[in-house]
Amino acid sequence: MKKILSIMLCIGVIISMCACSSGGKKEEGTAKESEGGDKGLIGITTSMYTNEGLTIMCDTIKEKVEEEGYQAVIKDANLDQAQQTKDVEDFISQGAKLIIVEACDSVGVKSAFELCNKAEIPVLSVNQILGDDLLELVTGSVTSDNYTAGYEVGKEVAKELDGKGKVCILTYDVAFVCRERGDGFKDAMAENEGIEVLEVFDGVCTEDEAMKKTEDWLQQYPDVTAIFGNNSNCGVGIAAAVRSAGKVDDILVANVDGLSADIRNMEDGALDVTAVYPMKELAAAASERAVEVLKTGKCGEDPRLKFSLCTIDDLDTYKEYWGIE
Repeated sequence: MKKILSIMLCIGVIISMCACSSGGKKEEGTAKESEGGDKGLIGITTSMYTNEGLTIMCDTIKEKVEEEGYQAVIKDANLDQAQQTKDVEDFISQGAKLIIVEACDSVGVKSAFELCNKAEIPVLSVNQILGDDLLELVTGSVTSDNYTAGYEVGKEVAKELDGKGKVCILTYDVAFVCRERGDGFKDAMAENEGIEVLEVFDGVCTEDEAMKKTEDWLQQYPDVTAIFGNNSNCGVGIAAAVRSAGKVDDILVANVDGLSADIRNMEDGALDVTAVYPMKELAAAASERAVEVLKTGKCGEDPRLKFSLCTIDDLDTYKEYWGIE
């Protein structure tokens, strides 16, 4: 009998050790977590964490809420709205106190917001533009004036083309932030009778896609004189294709975002015009509102921050802004 008890005891110890050593492993590349935070969990989900501006935004918010005693987890949906909705579901199941969403899809994100509302968890929208029906579902929204950014870039492009030229445009209308940039740029082009828009191609948001489409355009439209991209990824892709084709001096390249990669391309002559996203200011405003929501359950007036136009004449200012040596 003693032998049987001894064997059972050993088995129990082994099972206990296995239980302690298994589980709890974080899936690589999906979340950025923090230790501690006795006030509870804050979930942060973004459309593309690898984007420099969104990295700054998410990390700033994370740092701020951690200073207030919360635990913060960042999840990257990588442009997949279904994944982002699943990430929101995960935050809800973990009992998040607040969920901050930088949406992949300005329409498709609705189901994620509805889940938050059903769970009675406040949700803060950052960066992305939302329709009025979705704004009713969020506690607050922090955005920038993307239409004016696209319009001002378009005005500068028209000026540098002396009101004459042939232009191609990359858009990404599923994200209203990019749609507004494209709308602003197209409206600026329409004000110039001497400028012909050869093609508007929708659905491009990554560097590889933009580079491939630009390569196609350079074959299809050998007389193109300017190409516009809706974000920094597109700007980098367009610049790479134009540089590779040896047409840096022949084709004017423009975009919106003005992140550090854009500023470096401008320094090399591969990008001519951009509008610099006030990402540091947006991150600070979003952080303030996140803390305000956590403390009061609501936040103040939703800001729409202004971009700054940047050409080669402004290069030193924005090299300093992004810390480029």
